[in-house]
Amino acid sequence: MALRPSEWEQVVAEVAARLTGAVVQKAWCPLPRLVYLECRVPGRSVLVCLCAEGELSRLSVAAERFPTPGEPAPFQRWLRQELVGLKLAGLSWSEAGRTVTLDLQSDESRRRLVLEVGAPGGLVLLAADSQRVLMLSGDGLAQRRALHPGGLWAPPAPVNDEVIARTRAQPSRLEPKPDDLLPLAEAAERLLGPKDKASRAEIIRRRLALPYRARLKRSGRTLEKVRAEAARGPEAERHRQLGELLTQNLYQLKRGAREVVLTSYTEAGMEEVHVTLDPRRTPKEEVEWHFHQYRRLMRGVEHARQREAELAREVAHAQEALRQVEEMDEAALLAQVEVLHQPAGEDGPPEARPFKEYVGHGGQRIWVGKGGEDNDTLTFKVARPGHLWLHARGLSGSHVVVPLPKGVEVSQEVLLDAAHLALHHSGAKGEPRGEVSWVPVKFVKKVKGGAPGQVLYTREKTLVVRREAERLERLLKTRGGEAPVAS
Repeated sequence: MALRPSEWEQVVAEVAARLTGAVVQKAWCPLPRLVYLECRVPGRSVLVCLCAEGELSRLSVAAERFPTPGEPAPFQRWLRQELVGLKLAGLSWSEAGRTVTLDLQSDESRRRLVLEVGAPGGLVLLAADSQRVLMLSGDGLAQRRALHPGGLWAPPAPVNDEVIARTRAQPSRLEPKPDDLLPLAEAAERLLGPKDKASRAEIIRRRLALPYRARLKRSGRTLEKVRAEAARGPEAERHRQLGELLTQNLYQLKRGAREVVLTSYTEAGMEEVHVTLDPRRTPKEEVEWHFHQYRRLMRGVEHARQREAELAREVAHAQEALRQVEEMDEAALLAQVEVLHQPAGEDGPPEARPFKEYVGHGGQRIWVGKGGEDNDTLTFKVARPGHLWLHARGLSGSHVVVPLPKGVEVSQEVLLDAAHLALHHSGAKGEPRGEVSWVPVKFVKKVKGGAPGQVLYTREKTLVVRREAERLERLLKTRGGEAPVAS
């Protein structure tokens, strides 16, 4: 559903013809594979959209941009730092490489922004004179960095001639309007823009609904157990009746017996009752055991009835929340765009997560546990075996996890970033230097019976860290709301 090769060629040619010389005034990156550049041409500003999102990939001119979360992405800050004030010097489309390249320059600077349409997709900001990668944006950042050893960018593997020939035969679907400034580019946005918003809105809906569906599932399982416990009233009453019957016939009980037959007088008349006995207990202990079981079961029944009422309220709340999520329209869903920035496998609002998230060198996410129990959750439920785990050596502090893709080694800069956070969130906070242990998560074990967050680990490596105030301040700013670091 993305732009077809013929459509890419048309749009790129039009934008190159109409916008060459335009000045970049503003830049946004609301999502990892989506960038907007506000370009000024004589008399008006044009909002250029570059999207590398699979079947929604496009170069277009949009009437409005996708909502941006409160905290800007690192790639957005780089775009603004590097591109604002530069002029668009050229634009090209590589059909074989599936890339669109924007060359931007000023008297002092030259930059290149590459839109990678094929897998893995994303955007690359380059120092145009050397092809040196300044910043990457897209899913699997660490994997993509691994594709560019030495920090130099290479185009994606070319598409074979057969695929090019087949896709070139597809007709253009663009329907330009003569009154538009860039008819083809605006037609591209009309073609894919609404589908982009609808697709992302549904992803947001699913993510918003997921914690409530999970709560309903958990509550349903718990409710079954609670109801089974609440239904043990008759069993408890049976123990009470047997305790009273044994008390009335204590003289008939003999130690070591396994069964006794007693006569019970009920409203229906006399009834023989076969009572199973434990030969290890004395008659008095047998009586006390039945009354103990009666009291124990009744306490459980009472607690289960209270818990059943609580669960019923939880279920009602989750059902109502689900109903509200299902009734949200597209605009309301897109207003919750920050949901799309959550780490894989971690749904729910940021304040409900067991960790704080920071952004390290090159856009690498770094997770820091919020406390003892949250440290356990982060290390043993959220983190994967191949993720990197760090902790201030010999001190109390937060668990720190760097979620690395499988087979990817941590860079020295990311390791230093994570180590700084480990020391900042430990007893060494504010100290000029400290030691940090780091190991893959798979070598970290919970201490049996230990306090929350208490672990043992093997095969660790130790890093001696000298505190860099600028590095730490940069990291803390990526989360927002944290106090600056004093030098």
